[in-house]
Amino acid sequence: MEPPGPQLVGRQPHLSADELLALAALELADLVTVYHSNGERLVEAIAAGVSKAHALRHFAADRGITAVETMAFGDMPNDLPMPAWAGTSYAVANAHPSVLDAVTHVTLSNDQDGVAQVIERHFPEGR
Repeated sequence: MEPPGPQLVGRQPHLSADELLALAALELADLVTVYHSNGERLVEAIAAGVSKAHALRHFAADRGITAVETMAFGDMPNDLPMPAWAGTSYAVANAHPSVLDAVTHVTLSNDQDGVAQVIERHFPEGR
């Protein structure tokens, strides 16, 4: 079992989350994985190589599921490694522009239950 990965969160009172992420990535990319998951002037850092995609890949592998058989959803930059790994990827319509550019499909916004609608379309009988 891998040790838990602590997370560091930083905030800057004037820069946007995107601006702060660009600066943090330049300084910290060799040490940690940096990302942001909101627009509130926060940047987050976790152990290098750790991501939602890392966890998804291990979860799928333990169950004999390949990337091609996997569907991932995202809305913020912290989700970006998932669409790069998954065979099918979705962003909600109100996702961060970088996520919208990285996915294979866009669904309705989170307020319109976009993720639920895609899941119900693929699994109409709730299987």
